[in-house]
Amino acid sequence: MIDAAHRNRPYERDRHCAKLGPMSAPANRQGTTTRTRLLKTAERLFAAQGVDAVSVRAVNAAAGLGAASVNYHFGTKTDLLTAVLLDLGAPVRDRIRANVDALAARTSKPTPAELVHAVTDPYRELLHNHRTRGMRWIKIVSQLSVQAHPALEASEEDLRGYLLAQVRRTFPTTDPARLEHRWAVALTTFLQALAHADGPATAKPLTVAELTDLLDDQVTFLRGGLSALLGN
Repeated sequence: MIDAAHRNRPYERDRHCAKLGPMSAPANRQGTTTRTRLLKTAERLFAAQGVDAVSVRAVNAAAGLGAASVNYHFGTKTDLLTAVLLDLGAPVRDRIRANVDALAARTSKPTPAELVHAVTDPYRELLHNHRTRGMRWIKIVSQLSVQAHPALEASEEDLRGYLLAQVRRTFPTTDPARLEHRWAVALTTFLQALAHADGPATAKPLTVAELTDLLDDQVTFLRGGLSALLGN
């Protein structure tokens, strides 16, 4: 604390703050390291065991940290989960939003293929840049996508509704309720297929090239399915 006397003597205040600076820097670095350790541990456990099956206590223990670590650095389990989603997911979300912005700025309506690629291309980039962690993130998102989980909704920042507006432009004559449901099913199917790409835990993981081939197949399936179901 800086008392009134220090506030009245700028020189003394500056000396006081200068003493605090070097001491706080290592603490900040240690806090960042601990937070990253918890994030990556939670990511691994959530992907392997399922979000519902992993407790805060399990994350702390697996990270080799004290029982109050998650609570101190994040708050609740939902807060931790949101942070895990944003760690890799924020760039994916922002890339999808940029793609949708480009579609929204055009006078012509998007084609089904353009809609699909606006969503799926950022996933391709994620898996190309982060093969192992990217697959973990997709596995977590695929679990939450069928639950309307608050952590997923918080990390998306209303991206779902923003994207749906462009889907409606593409299929203007389709019943809105049917359109929303079919679009949600299509995206969930895409995520589930990717999440199970590696197969059983004992199976050899797919290479990046093999995973890209699988993603391409799913994109083709998604494009054809949307056109067949919703008509365009």
